[in-house]
Amino acid sequence: MQICVAQLNPKVGDLKGNLELLRQTVQDSSGVDLVVFPELFLSGYPPQDLLQRKDFLACVQDHLDMLQDFTRTYPEKAVLLGTPWPEDDRLYNAAVLMQNGMILGVYRKQVLSRFRGFDETYYFDSGTDLGLLSCGDHRLGLSLGLELDQKRATELKAAGADLILNLAAVPFRLGEDERYLKEVRHLAQTARIPIVRVSQVGANDGLIFSGGSFVVDKTGNLKAKLPDVQTAEALVDLAAPSPQMELEAGDETEQVYQALVLGVRDYMRKCGMENIIIGLSGGLDSAVSACIAADAVGPEHVWGITQPGPYSSAGSVEDAQTLAENLKIRFAILPITELYEATLSSLGELFLGTEMNVAEENIQARLRGNQLMALSNKFGGLVLTNSNKSELAVGYCTLYGDMSGGLAPLADCYKTLVYQLAYYINREQEIIPWNTIEKPPSAELRPNQRDDESLPPYDILDGIIRLYLDEGLSPGEIIAQDYKEETVRWVIRTIDRNDYKRRQAALILRITTPVLGEDRNMPLAACKEFDPAGRRS
Repeated sequence: MQICVAQLNPKVGDLKGNLELLRQTVQDSSGVDLVVFPELFLSGYPPQDLLQRKDFLACVQDHLDMLQDFTRTYPEKAVLLGTPWPEDDRLYNAAVLMQNGMILGVYRKQVLSRFRGFDETYYFDSGTDLGLLSCGDHRLGLSLGLELDQKRATELKAAGADLILNLAAVPFRLGEDERYLKEVRHLAQTARIPIVRVSQVGANDGLIFSGGSFVVDKTGNLKAKLPDVQTAEALVDLAAPSPQMELEAGDETEQVYQALVLGVRDYMRKCGMENIIIGLSGGLDSAVSACIAADAVGPEHVWGITQPGPYSSAGSVEDAQTLAENLKIRFAILPITELYEATLSSLGELFLGTEMNVAEENIQARLRGNQLMALSNKFGGLVLTNSNKSELAVGYCTLYGDMSGGLAPLADCYKTLVYQLAYYINREQEIIPWNTIEKPPSAELRPNQRDDESLPPYDILDGIIRLYLDEGLSPGEIIAQDYKEETVRWVIRTIDRNDYKRRQAALILRITTPVLGEDRNMPLAACKEFDPAGRRS
């Protein structure tokens, strides 16, 4: 059987465009028996509340009818795609097999996924059939997403399947693709059945899909591997001999960088936007964000704005300008000192007799945010926010200030990872000024301010946040891993007290947090300082 693996980038809700992508792929494939597309390809993944609209589901059915008619044009080719499937007042996440104007079979997903950003159990019913479809002389075992495991592979093989097709749209998570490939190779070898995984590529809202489709034979040998973060197609003949492929472990920092570039590019493209506006402080986070932006949409579509205030160093302005020159992006300087002094003057009577504190610091951040949003309104362009995960977790950022914007490319990257990204960007030549990377981090909102005066060192802070937010450990369990109790309890209290900020944060591109389970959704007006081990914080 000649199979075309179509690793494509559908747009959510664009039924017409996605169907056209499918038609073009089928037309361009020659000598093919079966063309396979990813999970929920017709609707795009994740379709979210579009699935609750009757007009959308009616349109899905119309496009399935059009596809059925289209397959008569190429009667020798079968088409397998993922789609929402309305049936008897129920809705399924399904795989539909068509050929020559006929529906050969439908598989309804049994084990529904619960990703951050899309809980399938809220929208879909679970199927009950095993997922065995006939295509010519072959018996195809079907699975969708992450439901393929040892039990399912063994059951499909025992039922007569000679090939398993896994249609997937699984959000990117650092390190998971390599782990899953290893797992599937073991499944194929144990069940003695070849497995074809066809993955979605692209980004939809905050979820990034990295592609990386692959084919393994019944001995677990890798026969084909499609590239990450780009559309691609591969023609595979499972009966033909082919050399065993061995993949070297990829550079994880490069994987993260390319995933973020894809996330920004697709968000811009699918929302119909061209230009990006970004505040350049001369610091590390804004520099890395600017590099991602320039790679995503092209330097001619990026406008960097540096906004020196009363406590900004001359070196920071120079670093911002040098970065803009290296990236060849548009650049402007908009000082805020006069605006800041005018604001303090207007508040003078009310602030009389008080000491300078975070209020005066945040005025500067909010003036900068106001300017960036004004430029966005006047000239068009998406404002990027530059907060990283470490800062956002503990609220070391200003609402309506440096949090102003529509997309947060680094908000799921720990500060330690941001440093790794900076070194990756400079791997061949200096793009980010080395001074930006090497100087002590500072918000420059008061004289001689440094991050380490307000926060623990980032390696310690990131370790505690990772254990608490990503692994769900209690304070006592984190302390047991040789972190100081005072530091652990301060970090956790600070995280819990800043949930209200994260509720108002810009859209986050997700690359490191667990993709299974619910988003953190803690009550705001509640007592949260409790150690499940029985110890009061």
